[in-house]
Amino acid sequence: MNPRVGIYPEGRPTPDEVFWIMAVEPALGDNLARIRVSKGLTQEDLEERSGVSVSTIRKLEQGDRKSARVSTLRKLAQALNVRTSDLFQPSPEPVSPLDETVHADLFALRRTLKPVRGLAGVQMPDLDGPVTYESVRASFLAANGLYREDDYRAVVQTIPPLLLEARSLVADARSGDEERAALTLLSQTFQFSAQALIQLQQYDLAYQAISEGITAAERADDPLLGAWNVFNECWLFLREGRLEDSRRAALTTAEAIEPRFSTGDPAEFATWGWLLLWASAAAVRNNQGDDAEEMLTLARAGAHRIQGRELEAPALWAARGSSTFAGFSPELIQIKAVEYAVVQGKSARALEIHEGVRPSGKLSSSTRHRYMFDVASAHAAESNTTESWAILHDLRTRVPHWLRYQSFARRVVDQLIEDRSRALRAEHAEIASFLGIES
Repeated sequence: MNPRVGIYPEGRPTPDEVFWIMAVEPALGDNLARIRVSKGLTQEDLEERSGVSVSTIRKLEQGDRKSARVSTLRKLAQALNVRTSDLFQPSPEPVSPLDETVHADLFALRRTLKPVRGLAGVQMPDLDGPVTYESVRASFLAANGLYREDDYRAVVQTIPPLLLEARSLVADARSGDEERAALTLLSQTFQFSAQALIQLQQYDLAYQAISEGITAAERADDPLLGAWNVFNECWLFLREGRLEDSRRAALTTAEAIEPRFSTGDPAEFATWGWLLLWASAAAVRNNQGDDAEEMLTLARAGAHRIQGRELEAPALWAARGSSTFAGFSPELIQIKAVEYAVVQGKSARALEIHEGVRPSGKLSSSTRHRYMFDVASAHAAESNTTESWAILHDLRTRVPHWLRYQSFARRVVDQLIEDRSRALRAEHAEIASFLGIES
């Protein structure tokens, strides 16, 4: 089996190609109207071709709806014979405004990520005292625990001193080994910071953290660590609607770190497999279904290659100070298949696959939560509104701090409200209000 066949069509990338960037597109409604008119179609013609109602098309074109399900955009793109990315907005709007306290904490984080830089170089504040590798790593692992608990305010408060201490370790390193260890920890800290910032939809700050993390990994001569930072870049680009950028970054990086099937360790396979999943996620959203399925198949092969050895991966990641790729397993491939079916508008198929998913406890909390959104969306599309609302209510009760920043939640609730035949129940109206939706 050759994992590269058909997946890296442009051949091995140059370093400059890994972070290839496309131009930002205009707004969704403007794009849709412009492309429709250029094809000589009326809104009614587009309804007939796509199966999307004239009402929805009109609202999108007039800007009355700022977002839509990816499956709806795929139908419109297919009917217009264009890629979905030609319709996407460049950057989704936040689900709801940040708390004022989080805004204040982000100010401190912004100063740390973008420090004062004069002719004498970067000017960083003095630390209270000396730091050690062990103390900084302990703080890093504690901050990761807060992230897993979805306590984003605490995470944002923790990052500035953590970054200052990690930078200090690099500056004070006395040997090559000390510097590599410090750079590794610094890269991991930037990677972790980017994850939290993406969750909070602070995309420009997240990109800054990603870039710094990649630079630190390069200085540490650790390609796998660099790939962990690219993982965040793919996620960021997907959030911004930069589908081709996400796919390209994932594929070129996956090729660069591709493990040998006979000797690769679980961490290498998980890193490679996750990148293929990001490429597949971008492709399925961009009407490249065959490419998406091929990459999902390769990722599935990688997951089965390390099946039964997954427990080795956390130990390997703990040794490197990161658990970003925990949970790469056949179960993860199944839930990604559910996601892709939802994106393609195949809600019945999504629920069928969901019935075969057996939770193992290996997935991260955010991955599990995101998966339940897909199940809720599939239920909503199948008019199983009771089941859909039940999932949303459960997430609202268990993980409110995480839920409020999820744009997908707003789209699911928008659909449930639009399709309702009676007044919302009080608990459903509360969920809508929590997400900033008028019901």
